Amino acid sequence: MRFELRVRFVMSLALGFGVVTACGGGDVTSSTTVSEAKTTSTSGTTTSTAVGSTTTSSPPSGRGETLLVVGDWGTGTAPEGAVAGAMQRFVEDHDVAAILTTGDNLLSDDAEFIMHPFGWVGEAGLEWWITWGNHDVETSTRIDIVNQTFADPPRWTTLGWGDMQILILDSTQPDSSEQLEYVETALAGSSEPTIVVFHHPALSCLSPDEAQDQNPFVTLFDDDVLLVLNGHEHNYQRFEADGVTYVISGGGGSPVSPIVECAAVGLERIAGEELHHFVALTQDDGELRIRAIDVNGAILDEATLVLD
Repeated sequence: MRFELRVRFVMSLALGFGVVTACGGGDVTSSTTVSEAKTTSTSGTTTSTAVGSTTTSSPPSGRGETLLVVGDWGTGTAPEGAVAGAMQRFVEDHDVAAILTTGDNLLSDDAEFIMHPFGWVGEAGLEWWITWGNHDVETSTRIDIVNQTFADPPRWTTLGWGDMQILILDSTQPDSSEQLEYVETALAGSSEPTIVVFHHPALSCLSPDEAQDQNPFVTLFDDDVLLVLNGHEHNYQRFEADGVTYVISGGGGSPVSPIVECAAVGLERIAGEELHHFVALTQDDGELRIRAIDVNGAILDEATLVLD
């Protein structure tokens, strides 16, 4: 099984929800060059249950062709409201399966206040696919509130979505032997292209030492892993390493953090934006399309993973 990565970078390109406008090719420094890379993947079998550190349940159906991704969002502030509004407008014109988070879902204990801008999610019949972040586990009270708000989301789990497997992990426990055994089993037991989601970035120019803490996960990746989604840094970034695309999406409502130079840590960033945003992942005809979208509906960055 072979994956071809076609990368296109789009600056401030308006997205009319329901109609995707044409985009120019290029990378973060050029608007005229299309960069291409290829990765390969192997085959196995498919898991059928979602397992957490203390929870086992059947996965959601994930029948919609698009997932919306939001991270570091649970503030109850105006920026969260702006992101929530942009996501709602997107949902009105697209077949969306669920809202997938990259963590830091509740940054205070006032869940009712925080969830108010996203009240439309339940009305739209969408599920929350929750990733735990450091603010979600700050206190035992916060843990209880997260569990009450999102119906006891497991700390790690496997979900089926279309032709893909989504592996959600808890980066606040990267050395958990139980979790690492689960990751190894989940990846070995599946031939599906896999999206891995956890809160703390696996690649970071801002906090490289903190990123090293996630190495126990990364060292277990097999050739089926094609996309890693993280949060924690309050902006949007995209990298590629060893044939895997890494996206940081932490601009869901928390104050935006700066994007720093990567030369000192030996990383090459493909795209980066200091803006509040969400990410749309769309499966269509054997492709996974990644779009970072700001609160006005403009596409900030776009990449397409093609399954041969």
